[in-house]
Amino acid sequence: MRSFAEISSSRNLLGKTLIQEPTFDRIIVVYRRASTKSKKERGIFVKHFKNIPMADMEIVLPEKKNPGLTPMDWVKFLISAVVGLVAVFSSLEMPSADWWVIFAVLSTVVGYIVKTYFTFQQNLAQYQNLITQSMYDKQLDSGKGTLLHLCDDVIQQEVKEVILSFFILMEQGKATRQDLDHWCEELIKEEFGEECDFDVDDAVNKLEKLGIVSR
Repeated sequence: MRSFAEISSSRNLLGKTLIQEPTFDRIIVVYRRASTKSKKERGIFVKHFKNIPMADMEIVLPEKKNPGLTPMDWVKFLISAVVGLVAVFSSLEMPSADWWVIFAVLSTVVGYIVKTYFTFQQNLAQYQNLITQSMYDKQLDSGKGTLLHLCDDVIQQEVKEVILSFFILMEQGKATRQDLDHWCEELIKEEFGEECDFDVDDAVNKLEKLGIVSR
């Protein structure tokens, strides 16, 4: 869980409340890029990430969308254009129109629009740098390294299942598959507080292949 403080509701504007956000401890992303007419072969990409908050899931996706101009930015542009046009037409309707005043008004409006646009571009560059840095910090591995990690996890999981089954049989003696499955699940729940569906068939088959147990 990722925790952070946030201003609470109107009943306590100056107070703070602690909010917990679900966080994925490990995420593996598998994807293929869309094929094109010139390049029809599509390789499979595998990437491994750590500590990804649910709200930040988009940063691990291959096709991240960069933010565009917000409605408020367009409102600023529109208001600036309207105010500038009104000021220009008002100046033109005067008996002696001062072209320097019109030029000054237009320069101010254009300058404000350009400033708003470049401010957006600067914020976009900062956002992209933040995403790149976050990806670098949270990516554990990719490609063959991730596949080797998965294979190692699978092997460890199967070894643990075999050891746990053998331990229960040493403690209880003879047992049916149903009883062994139940006792293994109960031990895991008692020791680790986790409920699981123990793969007793795979564990027993491996014990039989090793010659440790027999029917």
